[in-house]
Amino acid sequence: MAGAAPEGSQFDTCHFDSKMNELISTDGQDFFTSYDEVYDSFDAMGLQENLLRGIYAYGFEKPSAIQQRELLLFTKGLNVI
Repeated sequence: MAGAAPEGSQFDTCHFDSKMNELISTDGQDFFTSYDEVYDSFDAMGLQENLLRGIYAYGFEKPSAIQQRELLLFTKGLNVI
């Protein structure tokens, strides 16, 4: 079955779906974050050198607004929606 968690997993799809529906149905309310760090440059994020080289090789010079807030979260393995 597509989307099913492996046997023995503690992931509960019904609970997940109901929680996501609850979050999505909040009329006009924005999602919140408890993470407030914003970075003005890729260098300031303290990313690994090989990642920085790749970013600059693709021609990126400055992070976008979403990258300023979210890129480091991905590298730390935090959940991002």
